[in-house]
Amino acid sequence: MPINQREQVRQKALAEIALLDTPPEREFDVLAKLAQRMLGTGMSSITLVAPERQWFKARCGPLAPQTARAQAFYPVVVETEAALTVADARLDPRFAESPFVTGAPNIRYYAGVPVRIQQPDGDRVAIGTLCVLDERPREPTPADLEVLEELACVAEALIEARAIALRAAGAAEDQRLAVERLERERRQFKQAERMADMGSYRYDIDRQITAWSDGVFAIHERPVSGGVPTGEIMNHFPEPDRTMFIAAVMRTLDTGEPFEMDADFVTAKGNARRVRCSCEIELAQGKPVALIGLIQDITERYDLEQRLRHQARTDDLTQLANRAEFNRVLDARLREARSVNSDVVVLLIDLDGFKGVNDVLGHAAGDAVLRRVADRLRASCNGGCRPARLGGDEFAVVMSADLDRAGVDRKVRRLLHDLEIVMDGQGHIARVTGSIGIAWSKAAGQDREVLLRQADAALYTAKRARKGTAQTYRVDADQGACSLTWASVTLGSKSNQLDFASDC
Repeated sequence: MPINQREQVRQKALAEIALLDTPPEREFDVLAKLAQRMLGTGMSSITLVAPERQWFKARCGPLAPQTARAQAFYPVVVETEAALTVADARLDPRFAESPFVTGAPNIRYYAGVPVRIQQPDGDRVAIGTLCVLDERPREPTPADLEVLEELACVAEALIEARAIALRAAGAAEDQRLAVERLERERRQFKQAERMADMGSYRYDIDRQITAWSDGVFAIHERPVSGGVPTGEIMNHFPEPDRTMFIAAVMRTLDTGEPFEMDADFVTAKGNARRVRCSCEIELAQGKPVALIGLIQDITERYDLEQRLRHQARTDDLTQLANRAEFNRVLDARLREARSVNSDVVVLLIDLDGFKGVNDVLGHAAGDAVLRRVADRLRASCNGGCRPARLGGDEFAVVMSADLDRAGVDRKVRRLLHDLEIVMDGQGHIARVTGSIGIAWSKAAGQDREVLLRQADAALYTAKRARKGTAQTYRVDADQGACSLTWASVTLGSKSNQLDFASDC
């Protein structure tokens, strides 16, 4: 991508997260202080690079709130999207004449890494830096950048969580409560992240002795005074993660290749955690002498990701799968059906009389109807069936692949009965039924869009013929065209009856 175009992408991304010129936030300030403390420098910052200036979201030391972009260190990191270290800026021709070197804050040492955010297309673009600075020169070490890169991951997570909250805030009113819940979880997540719950360990290969930092004791919920429980270390990892961790360690010992893995974890107090472990070989004169690594408590982040994934796939009112999740499940079922030459059946359901419930009894009663429909779909859709709410009063079901047409008929017969709902209140009565359109995947060429169009056509033919009935979309091979077969049910009588047309 050309430089100018890349810069446009970067500035657009920066504008979208709306972080420039916002008030100080404690979580960012703590992260900058942590970088300064861990690397022992006089200054540190989290910097956002705008077109003509660099603005500090968080800063430690004698740094102005913002400065010009020209002749600064930070834009180099953003423009190259790579880490930068400068041992002595006065000896570096790129920065020797910079006013930030020749004058206040008199920068000599600089180390910075890019802070990136992910775009909708999956591309990650740098919008700022996390860096440390000092008035004295110093020789950079790989550990400096390793620490900064790990802290930059936390900064990126904070920014991404903030961006998610901003996008959610613009959603429809019926998502307001979900947004507030997400914001609370985001704040809790940031609190856990800024505490940087991690520690280091070292296993001496010859002596078979393990040493832990205080952070590892804290993650294990063991007192430092008790020492490392050498014989019990692996007991903290339940199976199958224990076997996977041991295998990864042995592979590192055999090959020298480092590893990183996430695993379930149980503390000494019996508390379940999710941890991220890394491990590599320490060499002395070319000989492996120890295993060294980090362990980090990522429980809050892991749990948040699971909840966000659940929210992204679930309708908030009914707790059924939403349209996106339904399409994902249907695509998976169709792929499986294509591989084994089987059939998938889809039911599209539209509620009849639902508007009357809202008009006569109010929207609270309408919501109650939708939740009741969801409960009945869940009760009827067992054994591989998956119900979903597509939106409004529209629902869908993808049926189990092992059902034949007689089995589907029985399911539909049960659903038509279950979808008759009578609501009363304030002296009024409203009645809701469900109309169903049925389509089979082989007739649609195992194509999702075609399958849903056929089910939709069957649904609205059923509604026009008689509400509260079901209709199946079938291909008439003899005529080279599609014909619709339909089923009707008489509801509200002593006995419900389901009749299918004989041309099917």
